[in-house]
Amino acid sequence: MKNRHIWYLIILLSGINACRSSQEEAIVKGLEYFPIKIGDKKTYKIDTVVFDLFQKRIDTFSNIVYEEVVEQFVNFYGDSVYRIELSTFNTTKQKFVVFKSFERSIKDNYAIEKMDNSTEVKMIFPISNYKTKGSSYTWNANMFNNREPDIVKYTSVFTTFNNGINSYNNCVSIKLNKPLNGPIVNKIKEEVYAKDIGLVYRFTDSTDLLKSPDNDDFYSGKRIFIKLIN
Repeated sequence: MKNRHIWYLIILLSGINACRSSQEEAIVKGLEYFPIKIGDKKTYKIDTVVFDLFQKRIDTFSNIVYEEVVEQFVNFYGDSVYRIELSTFNTTKQKFVVFKSFERSIKDNYAIEKMDNSTEVKMIFPISNYKTKGSSYTWNANMFNNREPDIVKYTSVFTTFNNGINSYNNCVSIKLNKPLNGPIVNKIKEEVYAKDIGLVYRFTDSTDLLKSPDNDDFYSGKRIFIKLIN
């Protein structure tokens, strides 16, 4: 009878540990922050702020972009790759028209996006390493292309975030902040991913603080805000 109780205890503890391990693995790995499935659809609002140095004018353009995962295939290395199409509304045709496609995939512990023949590492797993490594948990977003290194890092994990349209729980934030030539030229990118949703916010700043023809300080370049609507 005593041995039977011991076996029951062992089985119970094994079940608890298995459940705990699966839950911890989901948090540790982080694949749910980069979900890719055929038929997934998202709608984004894109606001572009353009700084015109010579006319000393700031213009803002807004657009709605529709994203859909349309195809899955296996590449030369045996990895599953998903093709995503981006569409925008064509006022002449009165319908959404595809204007660009790109690829997303998971390879080893990397979340990868390939657009315009340039491959970028969007996230590195496990995400939970940030809790122990903090700001030292960095990676080169350009490790799979020939561009100069862009060192990015998680700035927060498993937190709430409001993108100006909606609020999201369990988000991870990633940031690149790298002046190109001292303090006057920006190269800033911020991205936020929500659990089981994916990208909910992106901000890029490529402005330069230069002298206008009138010898006044004025920005030149663009700032782009991308926000998930639904």
